[in-house]
Amino acid sequence: MKVLNYFNVRTFLTILISQAAAFLAITYDLRLSHNLLLFGVIIVFPLHFSLQAAFKRREKALEYFSQFKAGAMAVHYSFVVSQNLPDDKKAEIRNLLKSMFATLVAQLEGYKVEYATMQLKLNEVMAFADKYREEISKRNVLRIIRYIKDMTESSTFLISLVRHRTMYGIRFYSTLFIMLFPLIQAPIVLHLFKDLPHWAIYLGCGFGSFLLITLANFQKLIEYPFDPKGMDNIVLRDFDLDI
Repeated sequence: MKVLNYFNVRTFLTILISQAAAFLAITYDLRLSHNLLLFGVIIVFPLHFSLQAAFKRREKALEYFSQFKAGAMAVHYSFVVSQNLPDDKKAEIRNLLKSMFATLVAQLEGYKVEYATMQLKLNEVMAFADKYREEISKRNVLRIIRYIKDMTESSTFLISLVRHRTMYGIRFYSTLFIMLFPLIQAPIVLHLFKDLPHWAIYLGCGFGSFLLITLANFQKLIEYPFDPKGMDNIVLRDFDLDI
């Protein structure tokens, strides 16, 4: 189940820290007269920033992937409407476009960073258009060049997401303080709620830590939207060229 991907070693480690912190606070009567506002800002701000950035990347990826498919379909139709181009050549460019599309999908799903393979596929499409420029008319050639430009731009952005993620420093900072937060949370909770049963303190500290670390795990999964791990990731096979 994909939902299990949101729970990992960090989840159990953070909960363990929260329970150990609650145990120490209760056993040694450690109390801290302070509010959680400062620690909320330290944790929530970078977590919110990284989550927002990850969602923007996902929406941008959808936009560029749609642009790539639209460009490929436009190139296909430009050859289809060319009456002087033989049917076997139309089939050849159709297979070339499908191969190019499959190459991009395989690179994104396989975390492959290099762009050379994708560039070779685009070069083959351009070489095909140049070879049969008389059969498809100069106007169509110019249109195809524009569509190839759109596909190059969109595929470059998509492949760049394999290497370039949301800022590592912000994610590390957020995760570090989420794991340290229970050490401060337990004494503050014990001070604020003096008559609270011990089991409720354990439960409250554990739940707070669990919620924060799960959000951090969710951000890590959504920041690269092409793998099959996250429940909200992009299903690339839904964009297959239907030609």
